[in-house]
Amino acid sequence: MLSTERLVVRPVAEADRARFTALFADVDFMQFSASGPLGPAAAQLRSDHMLVRGAEVPFGNQAVIESSTGSTIGYAGVDVFEYQGVERFEFGYRLVPGARGRGYATEAGRALLGLARTTFRGELLAFIDPENRASRRVLDKLGFGFIEDVRIRGYPVELYGISLADAAQVTGEMAG
Repeated sequence: MLSTERLVVRPVAEADRARFTALFADVDFMQFSASGPLGPAAAQLRSDHMLVRGAEVPFGNQAVIESSTGSTIGYAGVDVFEYQGVERFEFGYRLVPGARGRGYATEAGRALLGLARTTFRGELLAFIDPENRASRRVLDKLGFGFIEDVRIRGYPVELYGISLADAAQVTGEMAG
């Protein structure tokens, strides 16, 4: 479990299933998702996937909880996707609309990049919808650099990357 000034970031647990299943079915939460809101069965599978990934990767997708309310406001962390024929780590985040624009994605991202640095050396990739300017600003603040416009799973996205050697500088800002 990670604690920041305003957040608790922790592995997803079975007790989180109902919350995330509901979020994955919510059109506003799934804004900018290529899949859009998920049906009940797909939302359950996505919850299963988060539990498995979190058990496999210490900085896999984690629940993001607002400390002041105790409410789960989304998730952040890595998943795996195929890029250029190779499985790669994809760094991502998704927050409920009321939590957006408050710096929470950046705060959770910095905490998770710090954790990732302790167990992984290499590049993390992130892809965003070209219309998602707010997400682009988060990636900039976290130190990700633009790589290229590409299609992933058939959808046009902007691809960004960061070397975890560079992440030390970003996470170091949090401590100071």
